[in-house]
Amino acid sequence: MEIRSLSLKHDREMIDAFYARAGIRLDRCVTKLYGAYEGEKLLALGGVAGSAIRSLAVEENRQGEGILPALVTHLYQTLKESGVKNVFVVTKPQYAELFSSLCFYELTRTNDAALLESSNRAFSNYLKSLPKADGAIVMNADPFTLGHRYLVETAAAQCKRLNVFVLSADAAHVRADVRLQLVREGCRDLANVNVLAGGDYIISGATFPDYFFKDKTEAALAFARLDATLFAAHIAPACGILTRFVGEEPLDPMTAAYNETLCAILPEHDVHVRVIPRKTIGESPISASRVRALWKEARYDEIAPLVPETTLAYIREHAL
Repeated sequence: MEIRSLSLKHDREMIDAFYARAGIRLDRCVTKLYGAYEGEKLLALGGVAGSAIRSLAVEENRQGEGILPALVTHLYQTLKESGVKNVFVVTKPQYAELFSSLCFYELTRTNDAALLESSNRAFSNYLKSLPKADGAIVMNADPFTLGHRYLVETAAAQCKRLNVFVLSADAAHVRADVRLQLVREGCRDLANVNVLAGGDYIISGATFPDYFFKDKTEAALAFARLDATLFAAHIAPACGILTRFVGEEPLDPMTAAYNETLCAILPEHDVHVRVIPRKTIGESPISASRVRALWKEARYDEIAPLVPETTLAYIREHAL
């Protein structure tokens, strides 16, 4: 058996046909794809994206022959050689044991999926690094608005200490490091608030593939269940978090569905979910999407009532 690199452009017809036979699809975030061959016969495919192994598939009549472990080992070595220290994989629960046999460590699982990583210390070190708090918020803040600020203020008034986790994956409009800094600047005066990078373990799109779900909606909900379970079972207890605060979501159906998932899963682990009504101007809720729309048109005077001064200063200096 030989493992070869494939071209995502020139070999696309063959790639799509192979995945179609397997009943899955090529994950859109894959940047490198490899095939396991016997002569000229393609037996398996697998790719890498960021720090994750994705889009694994083996010909049905060749499963159980050791092809997948050999391909996973190659993908793992490829990532390690590129400088990735901790390799992630999300797979169907029935395949978790296979990855455990290849020295991956399971972090959590649901009925939909299991999350594993190659380091046996990274997650425990992450948990130890988190400050204690009895409340938490998770936000993207793309960019940080007065709506986000209102959510933080309201939550901070209801707990002794509040951890605000800002997603670490780069968003479509504002880089992760900038978003983290804007949230920190926008909450600097709130003495009981810790603003933290979410890292690899809080809504990290880099670690979660959607290729083995039928559609993006199904994948997003499965992701929400996995993320909520990891937070409730491990992150919340490590910090002492008793309540997670979320903003009411009247505009985005997927965010609303995510909030519903939190409301269903977190209380099972003795973590309450408190939904805070959105801050409005007139009858319109303040939203990052509204800010971005105005930003594209450089309508700074209309943005000013929607964001803190620190966010406005950044927006004025950076065209969208």
